[in-house]
Amino acid sequence: MKTKLPRLTLIQEYEQAPDWMMFAQDTVAAIRSCSIATIERDRWMGIGVPFIKMGHLVRYRKAEIRAWLEKQVAVQSTAQALRSR
Repeated sequence: MKTKLPRLTLIQEYEQAPDWMMFAQDTVAAIRSCSIATIERDRWMGIGVPFIKMGHLVRYRKAEIRAWLEKQVAVQSTAQALRSR
């Protein structure tokens, strides 16, 4: 059984890794400050971080995570967020 790592540890591993490194969804959830369920829902809806399916494993490249984060638009209100959709 895999031991769940603390969020800070996951983020530190991500920051120190090269761009080609691949991560599991728990790391992406830690970086996005959201739940694994949100990562899974976004993947199912096709709006999340691009991923690679390797058999039954889902992995995310650091370069893809960074690129997805950079594409996200910062807003100042919920109303503005709804208008930007």
